Amino acid sequence: MSSLKYNAVANRFLGTNGIATMHGDAQSSDCTPFRGPGRGRWSVKFVHLGGACPTVLAGKDGYIQVLTTKVLNNKLEALSPVVSILHPDTGQVLSEMNIAKGALLGGVYAYLDDQDRMVLIDGAHNLLRIAHGRGGKSLRVDSRISLGSYIGAVRGDQAVSLVPDWQGRVWFATQAGRAAYVDPSSGVVRGIDLKAHRPTCFKDTEVERVTNSISACPDGVSIVTTHAVYLVRAAADGTPEVVWMHVYERDRARKPGKLAWGSGATPTFFGPTGHDYLMLTDNHFEREHVMVYRTKDGAQVGVAPMFAVRNSGTENSMIGIGNTVIGANTYGYPYPRYPDGAGKSDPENAEFTAGMERWDITPTGLVNRWTRNDVYSCAVPRYSTTDRLIYTCDRSPSFRINRIRAVAIDIDTGRTVQEEWLPRSTMTVLGGGDTLQMVGTMDGRGTWWQGTIMGVYMIKSK
Repeated sequence: MSSLKYNAVANRFLGTNGIATMHGDAQSSDCTPFRGPGRGRWSVKFVHLGGACPTVLAGKDGYIQVLTTKVLNNKLEALSPVVSILHPDTGQVLSEMNIAKGALLGGVYAYLDDQDRMVLIDGAHNLLRIAHGRGGKSLRVDSRISLGSYIGAVRGDQAVSLVPDWQGRVWFATQAGRAAYVDPSSGVVRGIDLKAHRPTCFKDTEVERVTNSISACPDGVSIVTTHAVYLVRAAADGTPEVVWMHVYERDRARKPGKLAWGSGATPTFFGPTGHDYLMLTDNHFEREHVMVYRTKDGAQVGVAPMFAVRNSGTENSMIGIGNTVIGANTYGYPYPRYPDGAGKSDPENAEFTAGMERWDITPTGLVNRWTRNDVYSCAVPRYSTTDRLIYTCDRSPSFRINRIRAVAIDIDTGRTVQEEWLPRSTMTVLGGGDTLQMVGTMDGRGTWWQGTIMGVYMIKSK
């Protein structure tokens, strides 16, 4: 049986594992060692922040740090991002800072460093470390490093995601399919064009892009592009190099319920030691596959088709813990807006389709442990190793408009053990309570903070 204890390797340049990155840790395990609201009744409160909240993090001091993209309306016409500090007990906004607008939704990915500073790349290509004062009452830029000479070398390029490696270098990937790192002590940037390493089967006209977060482990940094998965690292002389790469099946077009033509997954490191394996999902037309590779050498460990035939696709990072992987279907999910250049999907329209599955790595490959065909997951699932529960939100097409419920699912059986309707208000009825496949974070005090289009839900045990 797979061990389901939290074992992501700590990175001393990050904050607390489980709450320091959008996907929990540098490995993007989508797991946390902290408890959530649990199996009893829950209380739910909506905190209005006036924008989409894809990144909700928690520092060692307990304060909640949210990267919000202020929007004009529910269609996500983005303004500039805002860093907000919330009181952990009430959700009260204690301080805010505007950030220059960048890529998707104006700014999505960030992490907390070992000093609880939010680290991000703004739309002006600056690597910022944003600190808050005592009591969360003030915000300041502690450090600013310009990355403009590198990112700006390709017209229209933007940074997408960033993560520190185990030597403290800050790696980032750009929309144009480039990977680089900056040495915080010197400000020197060294990069690599991933497209130069792709095989000859790629057509020269095919644009290879990065649209999701990147992940790191002691062996290197993984980046999934719209064509392939890469493991990169710095060589002994500091030169970025590709350790291994694999092309995946991206098929003929973007699927409905996905934001780009290709994998919708953030790569995930996981395994008995926390980074034995690397997994992602492809874009196969018939049925999307989960693929698991050995981190050290890229050898394939297993591959399995997921969800229903012709109704299979996921835009979400999968949970990776021990020898277990868990994924949720997002095929047909009704995003109100798509990134520039996403193109039409094939088919152009489809109904949102249910699906959540658990697969375990065995000596003979990946084996399905349970399947749910009645969970319409509308938030990136997060697993609490303390509760042994998977937390997500459910938005069935059969529900009345904009009705969403928060649910907890037993990781061993796949059974829903607790659910609570998210409250309705003028703001949530108008779409502000839509969780829009965003991530939830357990803050270390038992509260589940779930991002939405216009704010966050605070979900606690009663």
